[in-house]
Amino acid sequence: MQIYIHNKNNFNFGNVKARFSSAFFNFEKEFSLGAYERKNFEVKLNQEDFKSLMAGFYTLNVEVEVEGKKADVEGVIKFVEKDILTTSSTNYGFVINTDIIKKTNEGNLVAKAETTIKKNIISRLFTTLNPEPDSVDRQGLTVYYLWNRELNPGETLEITVRTNWLFPLLVVLLVVAIILLVKQYSKTNLVLKKRLNFVKAKGGEFALKVSIFVNAKKYVQRVNIIDRLPPLVKIYEKYGGEKPTRIDEKNRRLEWNFEKLEPGETRVLSYIIFSKVGVLGKFALPTANAIYEKEGEINETESNRAFFIAEQRVKDPEER
Repeated sequence: MQIYIHNKNNFNFGNVKARFSSAFFNFEKEFSLGAYERKNFEVKLNQEDFKSLMAGFYTLNVEVEVEGKKADVEGVIKFVEKDILTTSSTNYGFVINTDIIKKTNEGNLVAKAETTIKKNIISRLFTTLNPEPDSVDRQGLTVYYLWNRELNPGETLEITVRTNWLFPLLVVLLVVAIILLVKQYSKTNLVLKKRLNFVKAKGGEFALKVSIFVNAKKYVQRVNIIDRLPPLVKIYEKYGGEKPTRIDEKNRRLEWNFEKLEPGETRVLSYIIFSKVGVLGKFALPTANAIYEKEGEINETESNRAFFIAEQRVKDPEER
């Protein structure tokens, strides 16, 4: 900005000290001012000092000091109208998508900032807006969010639109997993489920009842069920339900054979194992396996793994 001080009289002021102040700047100068002389000054402005000022006329105050005498002089600064509204947008993220729209009034007039965001009826369910829109308009499957604001010079409007696809993505993955499991289960001809129950033995030994549930989903033939005993345990000679067809003590293996199983037929195989050595912590049994024939083809299926958490306990007086 260029400013000046003009001596309009036929008088030599000599050495002059002046302090210039306005809404745009403040500075001091010392100079000589002769008769009818005009002194020009160039001032570098800092945009931060006037970015919030409106267009119009502003007073320039000058305090002039000559030989100890002071006087105030006023001038006028004309701030020309300038209408500038800038818009910037930042978008990042895929699963959690964030869109930041920023509008800044870099002019010196009040600016109208209008912003419209469009979302479909699905994405709107997982979208958060900050600040809240001034109005919401739904047209068919599309929803429009509207912001109408007036920004003063230097003022900024920042709109954050965040769409979180994590929850619907997890729901889709869960549905897909359930469908795959249902399809896999529907294709299974024979299902084995293994379960453990604690048994209170008279001698205080650690004992468990092992139950194997054999459920035929479809007609199968020549079914061979194989279960294995873990180390350090013995098998109780009495059996509940179907008695094993073969007991291989050397390989610690039990087998049951069925010529056929009808659709929906369930067999329960159970036996008791015990150990005189105390067991603490997590006790795991091997899985049971079934080999069977379906429409001339040999198939195999496996049970779940059965676990038992053994905790230290005090013997009852009857067990001592």
